[in-house]
Amino acid sequence: MAESEEISASDLTDSQRYWIQYSRQQCLNLPSGSVTGFEWKDYCPKVFRLIQELENISNEYYMMLICSDETLRKVSSSVRAGNMFLLSKDNRFVIRTLRKSEVRVLLEMLPDYYNHLRRFRNTVLNKLYGAHVVKPVGGAKVYFVVVANIFKSDLLMHRCYDLKGSLQGRKVEKMRFREKILHKESDLDFLFYLEPLVRHRLLKQIKYDCAFLEAAGVMDYSLMLGLHVKGSPQGLLDAGRSRSAGSQGSVDSSSSTDSRRMSCDSLSRSELYSHRSSASSFRDSIDMGSELSFGDQWLPNSSNNSSFGEEMSARGVHVPKNGTANISSEESPKSRECYDVLLYFGIVDFFQNYSVIKRIEHAYKSLQFDRKMIAAVNPKAYSSRFQEFISDIFKADDTPSLPTELTNDKKGHATKE
Repeated sequence: MAESEEISASDLTDSQRYWIQYSRQQCLNLPSGSVTGFEWKDYCPKVFRLIQELENISNEYYMMLICSDETLRKVSSSVRAGNMFLLSKDNRFVIRTLRKSEVRVLLEMLPDYYNHLRRFRNTVLNKLYGAHVVKPVGGAKVYFVVVANIFKSDLLMHRCYDLKGSLQGRKVEKMRFREKILHKESDLDFLFYLEPLVRHRLLKQIKYDCAFLEAAGVMDYSLMLGLHVKGSPQGLLDAGRSRSAGSQGSVDSSSSTDSRRMSCDSLSRSELYSHRSSASSFRDSIDMGSELSFGDQWLPNSSNNSSFGEEMSARGVHVPKNGTANISSEESPKSRECYDVLLYFGIVDFFQNYSVIKRIEHAYKSLQFDRKMIAAVNPKAYSSRFQEFISDIFKADDTPSLPTELTNDKKGHATKE
């Protein structure tokens, strides 16, 4: 079994090299001047194969998808490391180019990362499936990593975010993933309400994950989060398109989402009662000693292989900004717009250590901003701030107590039975 197999020191330094040469027939279908020969290198193939087995991924299937003509062409033509995202044909993997220094950080943490995955099967850390380098004939080496696609779903992601918990000193420019803009903290105007025990388990797992990253000396990671509004395939997306430049990130109150939007106090009492009673009965049947297993049961269509961040149900509450890039808490919760959403999220981009360059960046930006709020801080400070930020956007859905008449009605039915 892969879960019981240990890795040795030699596994961490092992690598495999291949030479890939297009056949004469393949060359006929390529544009004139195309490169037809590549050197390919796999880092730590055994360790990554064990990680793939933990996720029930065949190494042969993985290599067939990753080592494709499209990958070779696009990766080898990448100009800037970290600026390219390429999806595999099955939508399961994401290929991202890295700097050589980031690959070094990845490989140094790899044995502890593998052990962390084995211990915490519900980790929020993005799954890493392979690290490679490809060098076209006459060209430069390009390093890349293959990770799990957090947004793997047939559902439309109405909004996507890349959140570090830092409100100052981040670049204004936005990245794109699958033709979707990755919004940042300054655009976040939602709070997400989870069943209290699910939230407790989720934050506990994130605490373990951040402790691992802190011990590895890593910072600058982020929470990639996507949300889908149930029953509204286009509504929120259309609202996003109709936003003015000055209010980007907010939901247009006059958009077509009115039919899908509700006031937080307009949820039917019967729905609230059903949710609370099912939560209570399930909570009674759970073994509280089991390690971080409760949260899985709250994922729609969950199975034993489900993890936090995979199609997690939540109540998304739209909270207007107060003009200071912070979510306003002054508005009455009852007047806020609520959406029934599915969340997809994971901690990504944990390849940066607190290097000399980052220390210089910290010193420079400390002259302009609050040194506790800039992105470049030491791993311990980064971990603490990140967890505090996550705790602020994932709230406990403490539904108000039911009216007496509903409680009495329930007791009356129980008596008759």
